[in-house]
Amino acid sequence: MNVDPSQYVGPDMAFPLAGGLYLLMTIVAGIHVVMNKQNEASAFSWLGIIILAPLLGAVIYWLFGINRILRRAQAELSDHCPVTAAPSKNHICDPDSCPANWQALMQLGLGIHDARYLSANELEPLMNGDEAYPQMLQAINEATHSVVLSSYIFEHDEAGRQFVTALVAAHQRGVAVRVLIDGLGVGYGLSMVRSDRVLRRKGVKTARFLSAFSTSGTRFINLRNHRKILSVDGQVAFVGGMNIRQGNLVKTSSSQRLSQLTQDVHFKIRGPVINQINAVFAADWQFAANETLQLPHWVEPTAEGAVSNADKALKARVTSRVLVDGPDDNYQKLQLTMLGAIHAAKQRIQIVSPYFLPGALVSSALQMAVLRGVRIDLCVPASNNLPFVGWAMKANHRKLLGQGIHLHELAAPFDHSKLFVVDDYWSMIGSSNWDARSLELNFEINLECYDDALNSALSNIVSQKIAAAVEITECTDQHFVKRLRNNFFRLFSPYL
Repeated sequence: MNVDPSQYVGPDMAFPLAGGLYLLMTIVAGIHVVMNKQNEASAFSWLGIIILAPLLGAVIYWLFGINRILRRAQAELSDHCPVTAAPSKNHICDPDSCPANWQALMQLGLGIHDARYLSANELEPLMNGDEAYPQMLQAINEATHSVVLSSYIFEHDEAGRQFVTALVAAHQRGVAVRVLIDGLGVGYGLSMVRSDRVLRRKGVKTARFLSAFSTSGTRFINLRNHRKILSVDGQVAFVGGMNIRQGNLVKTSSSQRLSQLTQDVHFKIRGPVINQINAVFAADWQFAANETLQLPHWVEPTAEGAVSNADKALKARVTSRVLVDGPDDNYQKLQLTMLGAIHAAKQRIQIVSPYFLPGALVSSALQMAVLRGVRIDLCVPASNNLPFVGWAMKANHRKLLGQGIHLHELAAPFDHSKLFVVDDYWSMIGSSNWDARSLELNFEINLECYDDALNSALSNIVSQKIAAAVEITECTDQHFVKRLRNNFFRLFSPYL
């Protein structure tokens, strides 16, 4: 049999072809890094990975380093801006009409993010699932028009099944129910049963935000919807850092080990800011399910209505707005807001965060605040549920102490709370952590709040945590192997 030499590719030709392909992929990936990565340290890191790991480095960059969702989000969400729903004109709060010590920070906030500040909101802190879940379930059970729920994790355990039952019952009595779960978080937990699948079988409409595995194309496990939202009838909402899982029931989960429990703070909300919360969910639902929602708007109670006493009226005085963050049009707006609050601090900053790995800008701002005489108290878990993150955090302890930050470690159960309090008037609550994943990759929802009474209540919560914590005054761990391990994982802080 005669073989046409022109149709034969032998080893002598295959190796140059493979080398040429590798060189082409390396050059293309390198050019993309140089042209698109705004952070110099991140750009050099990716260039090193691409050059030093033949072929594999370019593939890793293609999967994890390119923010493809930026273009997709801008295209698909351009008509669904999350927080531009027309607010009630009676509750718009302009800086000039607010207390003098609010005005500069509020003016800066409006320059960063176009969501309007709204007055007459009520925020009630709820400790752990023991306080939050009963009120959330009650709101679902009393719903008459709509229930929308967004969660990063929705386990099908004892607690999750209570929510499934309530949501199905609401659907069966004619309430419009929509449930959005993150495509990666949906797999969290030991149960092989997925809550969204159970809900769908019962007729409830559900969607997954960027499923990790899809037949329609490659998905991006680095880009997650980390928001936690429950909004009912446009009249009551719940926002914070709490997922739906049995471990959040700290007092009543006696059968679970301490290491399986999670402390957290969630917030019950009433007031016009609910319209902004609903707009965030509607935009996410449009993106994930391709369905446009018309959710009920918050309606101010009538004179004979819910405000029955002076104490109730005093609670509904928080000036607040939604702060969304994500790798779309809102990219790094949350970090800019946090920087503004840190620079505005004159007396104190209190931070509670389960994952504290801020970048250079935030770290420098905190250091400058300490040099101005601001006391900074930082509460983090003594033992982290994500070991790699915990090791990286411990590597930063020496720097934090050197900067003059008061560092407090919280014993088990693991504390997942997210609180940020500045002076006696400003605070931020929500789903964001102080790390690159929250500030650059995740879709988050937070509430920026101005109110002395709420600030005092949150400060008291932080003070109680500090009282139960151990203050770290020096780095006692001098074991070389542990220091090497911690500092090695610190290098991966932008990716943890």
